[in-house]
Amino acid sequence: MKLGLSVYPEQESTQQIEAYLKTGAEYGFDHVFTSIFSVDGTKEEIVSYFRNLTDMVHRLGYMVDGDVNTWFFEKIGASCSNLSVFKEMGIDILRMDGPYGDERDAILINNPEGIGIEYNTSMIRVVDHAIANGANVKNISTCHNFYPQRYTAPCFDQIRPMNDHFHKLGIPVAMFLNSQVCGTHGPWPVSDGLPTIEEHRNVPVEVQLKHMLAMKTIDLALFGNAFADRAEFEAVKKVMDRAVVSTDSLDENMKEMARSMYAMHGRPLPKEMVRIPFSIHLEDGVSNVEKERLYFGYHADLGDCLNYMIRSRLSRMAGKKETIVPRPCEKKRFERGDVLIVNDNCKHYAGEIQIVLKPMENDGQRNLLGHIDEKEHMIFDLIEAMDFFTFIEA
Repeated sequence: MKLGLSVYPEQESTQQIEAYLKTGAEYGFDHVFTSIFSVDGTKEEIVSYFRNLTDMVHRLGYMVDGDVNTWFFEKIGASCSNLSVFKEMGIDILRMDGPYGDERDAILINNPEGIGIEYNTSMIRVVDHAIANGANVKNISTCHNFYPQRYTAPCFDQIRPMNDHFHKLGIPVAMFLNSQVCGTHGPWPVSDGLPTIEEHRNVPVEVQLKHMLAMKTIDLALFGNAFADRAEFEAVKKVMDRAVVSTDSLDENMKEMARSMYAMHGRPLPKEMVRIPFSIHLEDGVSNVEKERLYFGYHADLGDCLNYMIRSRLSRMAGKKETIVPRPCEKKRFERGDVLIVNDNCKHYAGEIQIVLKPMENDGQRNLLGHIDEKEHMIFDLIEAMDFFTFIEA
């Protein structure tokens, strides 16, 4: 997953934009979304402004994605078969706020200037029709919308079919992160955030990012509102550093276990694996042995137990056979989000790490290790067979 930022030239000075992008580049951001048609002026003034802007943005290592529509094409002297003016501006990708809706979309996508063409994810029929008319799939990307007005954004279940459709076609999908910094802005004077889905409007950016990683169909995560601050950049980097791991960096035992798990599902071991880093609030009295199992390099459910729990056998199979001493717990029932370890009252399975999905009776066979932050519970519904996860202390 790549990371991006949004800037709004009609509201921000070039100096503000440059300072923002310099900070973002320190944290691995390399994609800029901006609005081209919202900048006033003559054709010459608009071309000059964006040529200077993109020169600066490219020097900082970013790709430039510009929002346009067919009306603006007429204003700027472009057409579906002539994008030379955007090439002159230094634009890498054109996000079509409005498509042609006919055979001209295929001509646009196959432009000789090599400019990428991006559509709203809701334009499935437009993209499918363009591909049927010979459009080069490799030159197409998609991006979800953002929703400044509270309660207007869709839920994840509504956008999931779109993600799945484009993922199967090999077409990248972008989605907007929502900065929680007070007073941020988008293209309009509304300060209630710019999320793609309503579930993300009021949760920390690191939770949003983990949720996107768990979706497995998002290729680019973009801050929609500006300006996110350094603390949020650091939170994003922390998640990405923890989530994405090179399989070459694993010790041989862990690598072999991962290879075996992938083989069970007919897949080769990838060069990188993604682990969702759940934030856990630890209970008092957790032993060092229990912590070693909890913070084992990665966990995964084989897919056969996703009912009452997300069950990781790996911490049992890979760990040493130390005693997991039963610890007293006053809870009669474990609740959603509780993290457990099987103790020696069930010796054969001792050492397994389990995340509770539905209330379970405390039968004395499991010790309570802690609780996953409630804001992250929505991620549980996306965990499937072979989805790796890990834990970080909240």
